[in-house]
Amino acid sequence: MRLPAIITTLLIAISPAFADTVELSGGGHLDGTVEQKADVVIVALDDEIQVAIPASRVRRVVTGDQLTAYRQRVVAAGEIAENHYQLAIWCVTDSNVPGDSQKYKRYHLRRAIELDPDHTKARAGLGYTRSEGKWILTSELMRKRGMITRGGSWELPESLAIEDFQEATDVESKKWIREVKRLVAVVLRGSSKSGEAIESLKAIQDPQAAIAISRQLSESRENKTQSRALRILWVDLLAEFGTGAAIEALVRTGIDEPDEVVRERALDHLTRVGTSSAVATYLPMLKSNDNQLVNRAARALSWFPDPELALTYIEALVTTHKQQSAAGPGMQVGFGDGGGGLSTGGSPKVVVERRNNPAALTLVKTIEPDADYGYDEQAWLLHFARKRSSFSGDLRRDR
Repeated sequence: MRLPAIITTLLIAISPAFADTVELSGGGHLDGTVEQKADVVIVALDDEIQVAIPASRVRRVVTGDQLTAYRQRVVAAGEIAENHYQLAIWCVTDSNVPGDSQKYKRYHLRRAIELDPDHTKARAGLGYTRSEGKWILTSELMRKRGMITRGGSWELPESLAIEDFQEATDVESKKWIREVKRLVAVVLRGSSKSGEAIESLKAIQDPQAAIAISRQLSESRENKTQSRALRILWVDLLAEFGTGAAIEALVRTGIDEPDEVVRERALDHLTRVGTSSAVATYLPMLKSNDNQLVNRAARALSWFPDPELALTYIEALVTTHKQQSAAGPGMQVGFGDGGGGLSTGGSPKVVVERRNNPAALTLVKTIEPDADYGYDEQAWLLHFARKRSSFSGDLRRDR
C-alpha cells in the first residue's frame, strides 16, 4: 500500500518533536500523538490531521516519555550552533536516544549549520567539504573529480577496473588450481586415463594457470612425489606463460631446485625470458652469510655472465661468514694480545671463517676464460685493470 503524497513529504521534512515517534519499516518516521490498535497505528500530527498506518509497516514506536532527557537538552541547546553539534553527538552515544537516533543526529547537525553555516564539524558530519571557498557535498566533489564509490570509499575508475580484473584473475586462478590438482592426481594414480590427463596438462595455454603450475612445481620439490618429466613440464609451461608469477617461480627454481636437470631447464628458459629478474634476485645472494647460498647464487649467475659485474664476482671468490658457537662446559684456555689465561665454562662465541667459493671462481672464469688466478682477489683485480688499460692503448695505436 503506497502512502499519500502528504505523508511522504512529512517523512522527509519532519523535525524532532516532543511527542511520540513512529518509525516505519521501509524508512522514515512520523512524529505526533500515537494510538496503537490491533491492525493499525494512528498518529495525530496535529488537531486536524491523523494518519493511520498498517501495523505491518511500523518498525518501532518511541513514546514521548522515553525522550525526557533529550527534551531537556534541546531546551538547553537554545540557538547556539555548537550546542546543537554536541547534542547530535549525544544522540548517537550510548543509546541516549531510543529508536532511530541517526534521525535526531542529522536534525541537530542541520540545525547547527543553520545557526552557523561555517560550523566545520557539523558540515563534516553531514558530508560537506570546502572547495574554492564554498561548501559542497563531498560526494558531489568526488564525482566532479571523476571518482566513484565502492564499499564506502572513493576510488578512481582505473583503480576499480584493476581491482575488478584482479578479482576475476583470482577466480580463474583458483579454478586452475583445482583443475590442475585433479589432473595431477589422475596422472599419479597411473590409471588408463593418465595419458589423457598428461595431454590435457600439456595443452594448457591460459596464463591464469601460472599460480597453479607454480604450486605444483614448488610442492613437488618438497614432497618428491612427481617424476622429473612431469616437473620439467611445469618449467616449460611457466616459460610459455611468461607472467610475473611464472618468472618468479622459474627464478626460485634456478636457485632452490636440487634436481640438476630441472634446475638447468629453468635457468635455460630464464636466459630468454626473465633474465633481469634472475640477475636482480641472485646477485645480492653473493653477499649472503650462508656459504652454500653464495655458491648456489654464483652457479645460477654463470648462466647470465656479465663482464660489467666482474668486481662483484671477484668479491665473492672468498667470503667471510660468522657463526655463533655453543658455550663450552669445561675449562678453556684463552690466548690474545694480552697473553693467555684459563676460564671455566664459557659464553657463546662468534666464529669468523673465510671460505673459498668454487662456483664464484667458475663465474669469474666464465667472463675471463683465458686467465686463472685462483682465489687471489687482488690478482684478478689487477688483471682486469691491466686489461682495461691495454684496451685503451690499443685504441691509441689504431690511430
